[in-house]
Amino acid sequence: MEFGGQAMWLILLTLGVVVLAAAMIYGTMRNRTRTLGERVMTEVETKREYEREDRDPS
Repeated sequence: MEFGGQAMWLILLTLGVVVLAAAMIYGTMRNRTRTLGERVMTEVETKREYEREDRDPS
């Protein structure tokens, strides 16, 4: 019975790695298709968010 539990964990761990790899590949491919304007907007908004966090007193 113990072997069945170990095999199940191995299968779940393998599936988790595969799902994580697929998500990373999807995110990378999606990020590559952004236009220059979208990339610039992301940078500007990120800097604004950092400035807001620096001003936040809490």
